[in-house]
This record gives sequence, C-alpha cells and structure tokens, in this order.
Amino acid sequence: MPKIYTAPSGVRDLLPDDHDFFTFIKKVIRHRFRQSGFRRISPAMIEDQGVFERAFGANSSLMGQLYDFEDRQGRHLSLRPDIMTGVIRSFIEHEMDQGPLPVELYYVERCFRQQKITQRNQREFWQFGSMILGEVDPSVDAQMIYLGHRILSDLRIREHVQLKVSTVGSAEDRKAYSEALANFYLGKERSLSLESQEKLKQKRYFDLLSPTNEDEEILVKMAPKMTEFLSPVSKQFFDDVLMYLDTFNIEYSVDNTIPRSVDNASHTIFEFDEVGSGAKLISGNRSDELIQKMGGGNYGAVGFSAGVERTIAFMKKHDLDVPHKDELQIFVAATGPKAKKHALPILVELREHGFHAVGVLGKTSMNEQLKRAERFHVPYAVIMGDIEVKKGVLLVRDMKAGTSKPMKVEELIPYLDGKLGAPSVLDTTKDFLGHN
Repeated sequence: MPKIYTAPSGVRDLLPDDHDFFTFIKKVIRHRFRQSGFRRISPAMIEDQGVFERAFGANSSLMGQLYDFEDRQGRHLSLRPDIMTGVIRSFIEHEMDQGPLPVELYYVERCFRQQKITQRNQREFWQFGSMILGEVDPSVDAQMIYLGHRILSDLRIREHVQLKVSTVGSAEDRKAYSEALANFYLGKERSLSLESQEKLKQKRYFDLLSPTNEDEEILVKMAPKMTEFLSPVSKQFFDDVLMYLDTFNIEYSVDNTIPRSVDNASHTIFEFDEVGSGAKLISGNRSDELIQKMGGGNYGAVGFSAGVERTIAFMKKHDLDVPHKDELQIFVAATGPKAKKHALPILVELREHGFHAVGVLGKTSMNEQLKRAERFHVPYAVIMGDIEVKKGVLLVRDMKAGTSKPMKVEELIPYLDGKLGAPSVLDTTKDFLGHN
C-alpha cells in the first residue's frame, strides 16, 4: 500500500465548512474597512530576512520563529511571520507618503511561524487587520479601536469580549521603565522559569510581563507600572485617546497590566479579550517609531491584527452560525444516454440562471441518483429518463414532501423561481466576486 500523507504538524486544511465562516468574516471586515476609506493590501509572502531583523531586533523571540532559507542567488529570505512589517516595508518602498495622508490599509493574509503548537497557535495561520499610516493623532487611535469593536459586533461576538486599553508611552518613557524593570528583577532569578531567565539575560524586560507560572504572576503584580513613567506629553496623549473613545459609548477598561510584549509599540495599546479566559481576539497598538526604524520618514502608524482561525473557533465555541452560500438547491437526475443529452443543457441553464445545481452523474439507476440527491440535502430534484424524453416533459420532485410534478421544459425555471426565489445573475456574479 502506498504511504498515506497527512498535513505537516502545525498546519491545517481549511475545509468547506470552515470556508463558510472564513467567507463571512472576510465580508464583514471588507464592508467595515471600505466604509471607513481603507483599501486592501497584500504584501509579499517572502521577505528579505533583514526586514524582520530590522523591525524586531536580532534577539527578538520572533526571529527564532522564522521559516528562513537561502535561495539559489544566496539571498537570506523568510516567510512572513506577521503582516504589519510587510505593510510598512511596502509603504516605504512604494513611496505612499507622496500621496494623500493618512494612508488607510487593511489585509487578510497568511502567516508562518515555527512556534510551539497549541490549540490556539499554529505554524500556518491567517491574519486580518489594518493600519493607518501618516498621522499622529489620538482621535485616530480611538477610531481604530472602534473599528475593532464594530467588526466584533458584526460577527456577533462582541458581548463575549472585553476591551482593554493602556499605553506604553514614548521611547524615552519606555527606556526609563525598562531600567526600572531591570532593577526590580535583579536578584529574583530563582522565581523565574528557565525561559524567563533567558529573557532576563537578553534584557527582554517587557517580555517578562507575560508570566508563565504563578510565581511570575505575583512578580508582575508587584513590578513597577508603565503609567508611573509617562511624561506629561504621553499622559496627555493617552487621556485624549480615552476622551475620544468615550464619544463612541462603548465599554472598555484601562488595564495597565496588559501582559504583552511591546515590540515596536508606542503610546496606545489595546486588546479585545474573551471574558473569563482572557484569550486575545484582537491586538492593536500605535507604532510611531517603526517606520523610521525601517528607513522611512517621521510618520505615525497605528493598527491591529487578529487571527482568522482563532475567530472561527471563537464563533463556533459560542454556537454562532453563518450564512451558507454554497448550499445546493437542485439535483438533476438523468438515466440513459438520451436522457443525459437532454438533461445536460437543462443543468447548465439552471446554473446560468443563478441556481446552485448539480447532477447528471455516472451510470447509476434513478433510485440511486435520488439517494444521492438526499445526501446533498437539496430541496428539489429534476428527473428525466427516456420516458420523459419521449413525452417532452420532466419531473420536479419536492424532496421533503416526496411528491413529483410533471411539466414542460420551458415551465421549469418559472416554477423553481416561484419555489426558491428568482436569483439574479448579476447579483450572483457580485456575490462570487465578493468572496475573493
């Protein structure tokens, strides 16, 4: 027997049932972003490895998760582990700053990381998110947060999620805070896991704010808080973000213990977490210094990202269903060469009219074909055998009622329009294009 292959560890097949959710999520975010003036971007899937080293630093934990390789030209390349870095590289490379600012972009793209596989973390995953580049204004941060709120509301999961908002201040504020964390953790190595001890050696102090055990959780609660090191300017910026956010009348809490790394973050950070578990659905932040770090000008940037698979799992967890656009409506059953010859044009005409139809399959008997129709869960079957061909008619079977009605071929589509609702070919085309 030949070997049966399975997908590699950490990657998943996106099966048709999940695509129903995927399509629904894409339609929701596309609607909200386009409504707000955003345009879609798809950065390159393969980047120069130096892009991520520049953005995150050689000692960043993300660098150890890269799928990196050397091509035949000797270039060191990597599959992208996130999308925001590629968006900023593209913004600089294509001189988007020469057009009207700010530039508002959104994305739905695949990422790759050699990370530890868990129920929530896979090595191949989809992200959706957005960035506003070219503006430093607290009202923009509030608008970005509201967009995350609105998308989760459209997906019908906002009630299960809590919004947390905080700040990491300016580069100067973070430097002072980093020094305070270094002093705080001095002599406390025994209370840290081996992983956290390594972070401490590498001076990744902000990463220590994501505890891995109970002792570390206690230390995080005792540690200095970022808000104690904010300059007056940084404090005013955050106060303004909250003031603008209040105008939307949405629930949120100021949480100065948000446990996350602050790679490339500045000022505002925010998260939409599951109530109870704290599992993240959306993470966002301002990253004003990143464009300059990547070689661009002095432009502000703010954005957020979310995992598509995580969102699908969250929706399923809360028993939320989505529209199923691919459900079949009609099965065309035909037996014998003559019947098939007459049935095939009917099948095509039903599809061109806009119905979802399948059939005229194999050499099985009529009974076997009707059993197939039952497995496809179609509401109607169109039946044509040699007898129907001779009479110039066909049968339409109501699969639920188990009754059949004879009619002429030209009566079929008007009859099904009355039963299923007349689809529009134009609408069907738009619907198809909308799934891209």
